[in-house]
Amino acid sequence: MKKLIYFLTTLLIFPISGQSQNLESVEYIGTTTSFVLAVVSGLPIEYNVDMYKIVYSTIDANGNPTIASGAFMMPATEECTDFPLAVYQHGTSLNKEEVPSRDNGEAILPKILAGGGFYTITTDYIGMGDSPGLHPYMHAESEATAAIDMMRAVRQYLNDSLEIQDNGEIFITGYSQGGHAAMALHKYIEDNELLEEFDVITSAPASGPYAMSESQMDLIISNEPYSNPGYLVYVLSSYELAYGNIYDEYSDVLQSPYDTIVVPYFNGNNTTLSMGDLNPLLPQQVQDLMQPDYYADLITDENHPLRLALVDNDNYNWAPERPITMYYCTEDEQVTFQNTLTALEYMTTNGASDVTAVNSGPFSHGDCVLPALTGIYNLFQSLKTPCTLTGIAENQLISNIYPNPTSSRLTVLTTEPVDRYELLNALGQVVLESDNSQHYNQFELNLDDIENGVYYLRLFKNGNHYSSKSILKM
Repeated sequence: MKKLIYFLTTLLIFPISGQSQNLESVEYIGTTTSFVLAVVSGLPIEYNVDMYKIVYSTIDANGNPTIASGAFMMPATEECTDFPLAVYQHGTSLNKEEVPSRDNGEAILPKILAGGGFYTITTDYIGMGDSPGLHPYMHAESEATAAIDMMRAVRQYLNDSLEIQDNGEIFITGYSQGGHAAMALHKYIEDNELLEEFDVITSAPASGPYAMSESQMDLIISNEPYSNPGYLVYVLSSYELAYGNIYDEYSDVLQSPYDTIVVPYFNGNNTTLSMGDLNPLLPQQVQDLMQPDYYADLITDENHPLRLALVDNDNYNWAPERPITMYYCTEDEQVTFQNTLTALEYMTTNGASDVTAVNSGPFSHGDCVLPALTGIYNLFQSLKTPCTLTGIAENQLISNIYPNPTSSRLTVLTTEPVDRYELLNALGQVVLESDNSQHYNQFELNLDDIENGVYYLRLFKNGNHYSSKSILKM
């Protein structure tokens, strides 16, 4: 039954009918192998990953009905089906088409989570992808409700179309804007008493501007040049959309010629222009970008409409009931790591019992992604409940591989005797193999003379080849 549905979705987008109102359509996008994901991430990835575009109903920043799209990644296996549900909230995008459901570069991150054994969703956000209008950028509530409604839509697809269920556990993460959105989602679930529906095991926001009105604002309005002034205009446009009292015309807040330059970027129909196109056209000193009177009022008036909007979208001053681990890097030039330290201080003071901040190194905003993701992946793996085996699959020959990652020796346990093995590198070359045929249920690999990297173990039994998990030598 499931294979038939997978086949049909390779051919068309099909509407879903049923009692739930969230799910509109599902479209199969493609499959990524575990080997590719392991090579890209440097992590031991177990499953191939099927990707789908989901279109679903939700509400916009003003509470009006709308549709949204997002990407759903699921392990491509039938050996077990009760995986936990992970939410990955993506980073800033200005181009409506540069979103995960279009299989863009950032879609690889939720694929990595899915390859590790999670049903993984990532929303395009309101106003992005198939969703009409301007994206309410850094608007906490709509970031959260878009994810809530997509989780409901995906569960409908799993239950009604595939006749399977996730195991009930929820893991939340995101990077940059996605870090803010991940925190917003966790907070929204707890604030609205939704933990019974969404059992958050942990959240792991990374490099997010949680203290919009404090740490992040201090960075942007300082006398130091800011590398991404387009972010500020994005916030201005977004909060005017959400609150309606930030400005009447761009010329009220932006100096000439910037008040006209930014118009096509934020008209709600931008499918070609990126933040990389906009930033070089704007001054890095905020004083040179904003109208002097507007800038002065923003600095001095605590009740300035923009300040109040920033406060409304802060998500650092609360006491989470469920665990949070925040990841940051100390050389982040776009989202100051003081956001994380401020959140940690406030949450701890408010009585939160399980909040942690992890320094992922002296890296820039872009270079922080890999170490942060690695930490998050390993954290989630350590906390999830393993799925329940439902049938016999080839890779069940492996009962355990440890330690993985490894720096030296690796022990392999099998459920049945195997004849021989081969270890392949990222180029598909055999770098280690057993030198004679024998029957054994346990063997050890000595990797001392092998370079660090991702490898793939192949087992052979009765002349047949069986694939197993990826291995990381570090």
